[in-house]
Amino acid sequence: MRVKDQHFLKKQNQSLVLEYIIQNGPISRAEIAKHMAMSPTSASRIVASLQGEQLIKEVYLHTDEVGRKATYFMANEHSVIFVGIEIDVGVVRVGLMNLIGELIIVRSFQTETDHYDHVVEFIGQMVNDLIIEQHIGKDRIAGVCVGLPGLIDNEKGTVGFSAQFNWKNVPLKQMLEQKLDCEIFIDNELKLKALAEYVSSSLPYKNVVMLGFGKGVGSALITDGEIYRGTNNMSGEIGHMTLDPYGAYCTCGNFGCLQTYIAIDFLLDEASKSRPMDSIDELVAAYKKKEKWAVNILEKASTYAGLAIKNVVCAYNPDAVFLSGSLIEEYPDIAELVIEKHSNSTLFPESYSYELHVTQMKGLGVVKGAALSVQRKLIKNFNFKGGS
Repeated sequence: MRVKDQHFLKKQNQSLVLEYIIQNGPISRAEIAKHMAMSPTSASRIVASLQGEQLIKEVYLHTDEVGRKATYFMANEHSVIFVGIEIDVGVVRVGLMNLIGELIIVRSFQTETDHYDHVVEFIGQMVNDLIIEQHIGKDRIAGVCVGLPGLIDNEKGTVGFSAQFNWKNVPLKQMLEQKLDCEIFIDNELKLKALAEYVSSSLPYKNVVMLGFGKGVGSALITDGEIYRGTNNMSGEIGHMTLDPYGAYCTCGNFGCLQTYIAIDFLLDEASKSRPMDSIDELVAAYKKKEKWAVNILEKASTYAGLAIKNVVCAYNPDAVFLSGSLIEEYPDIAELVIEKHSNSTLFPESYSYELHVTQMKGLGVVKGAALSVQRKLIKNFNFKGGS
């Protein structure tokens, strides 16, 4: 066990040093040793192993001493590439991210997303075309992560159920691995978007919740920088909390779920009782004209959304809550109404202190979060050849 433990500690130290250099480079060996509380010899060996993998590079900076240059190290940003993909209704987005977390390119493609065979074929072609266009060798692709709405088994890489696409028990990881010669990961899109928001935020939050209001309703919790998943990656499925067992039928098979009061399709069904309605744009336009039926629908939906925020805060007690989803990001009037209803509710005492924001990631969130998740897997699980 001692040998195994030593190997584990060496690998862990290498991963921690790589992460530290990515976040803080250029940095010297001495600064690495001091921060990591390790000997200069161990720091030098780890730095040498990371150089051997071409994950970091030397840079020379002038010190205060006249004419003298010191050796520093920073991430070799173009050594590996992470691919982040979002599957949304009618559109697939693909992004390439370098080692230091910069998105090199993001492309959106309109396509049919109602059948997974078509989507898999489409993604395979898109990724191959994009890396050829960007002159990236396949050996530099560290992995691909795909984010989509639904109940996702992230360990097996299967889509248990996605109401948006009507997909059930789809082995998406296995299918994509047959198209792309690299490691594939599948995850819930809101969890990935929450990760991107957490990493991109300049504020020192420890625990963050993201709520999504759009075609469905969901939440995601980031705690201490990690996605909280629960058993089987099912954490955060608040859209299917039952509010009224005698309420409207939900696509999950139950009745009176939270999303039946907020999600887009249900809002349009309700609006159609007053007039024929094809899109949420028409409903928002009627709301802006202060047509009573439209005002009632959106005020009711926003009240439930505001209560959902409060209930999630009661459950998770986060430092901050970020609102996202097409209803929030594409319709400022709805976002303002949700925030107003949330502010007016008195569900619990003021001792619950948290900040409420609208996401800044918008259309890049899922792609960035997917790529970041691959980056983290590389850092934690890279099979280093060197040692400390």
